[in-house]
Amino acid sequence: MARRHPAATSAKRRAAPPNPSPTPPAADGSHPLLHAARRGDLRLFKRLVRDLDKGRGRHREVVDAAKEEGLGALHFAAGKGRLRVCRYLVEGLGVDVDAVDDAGRTPLLVALLRGIMDTASYLLDHGADPGKADDEGFAPLHHAATAGDRKMVELLLAKGVSVDPVCVDGTPLYAAAIEGHDEIMQILLENNADCNKKIPGIDTPLLVAITAPSVKCVKLLVEAGADVNDGILAPLVVAAEMKGSTACLKLLLEAGADPNVPDPVRLLYLYAMPCQLLEHHN
Repeated sequence: MARRHPAATSAKRRAAPPNPSPTPPAADGSHPLLHAARRGDLRLFKRLVRDLDKGRGRHREVVDAAKEEGLGALHFAAGKGRLRVCRYLVEGLGVDVDAVDDAGRTPLLVALLRGIMDTASYLLDHGADPGKADDEGFAPLHHAATAGDRKMVELLLAKGVSVDPVCVDGTPLYAAAIEGHDEIMQILLENNADCNKKIPGIDTPLLVAITAPSVKCVKLLVEAGADVNDGILAPLVVAAEMKGSTACLKLLLEAGADPNVPDPVRLLYLYAMPCQLLEHHN
């Protein structure tokens, strides 16, 4: 979800790391180590580490000191899928695989957000926390569901993560509904995802699926027991307002949706109109 998965930067800022590097920035303004990690230039990266260490034998400290808004070398390498650099950092230097940036994102979250699944798998294989969420509640499963990556979703669930972590945009089931990933939705439902989970301001997965619109997702949710009469707006009302949603209407009616349910928006409009006329007259 790009819209649904914004990388908002936290207002909190970490204290400056000890022994900051005096090395001038790279051409793009970044720390030279981070620039090398982003490019995947392992030879340059190692040389810079040696130069900055100045023979102290504290290579990991040198790497840990290089940050941009909390993003470290592993974040940059993971975000570009630079596996060789990731291996050196994790296996060679033993950097913290779950280090977070100023928005609470781990290298695993960065890799998943960019859709770089081989790097995400590597990090998981080397101890990354499969359930660690960022400051807005986005967990690895949210990003995997958004990407529609069945293998990653199954891998995360096999590692025992919660199937219903809640973020500002809902649960992974919401992510699958928004993107119309019915195959992912089926996996989540088979793992007992809550099909009636309500999120303030978003409402239910069923309403999200109707507005997507995804008939397959609506069908899966209805079959899983989604309440067809629940919501800020009744699902049937929402489906009726959506163009080309005849199939959704049929599914909802067959599942017991009340065709006589009032539309609160229209009722509010009908109530407000005479009030406005009276105010204008006065």
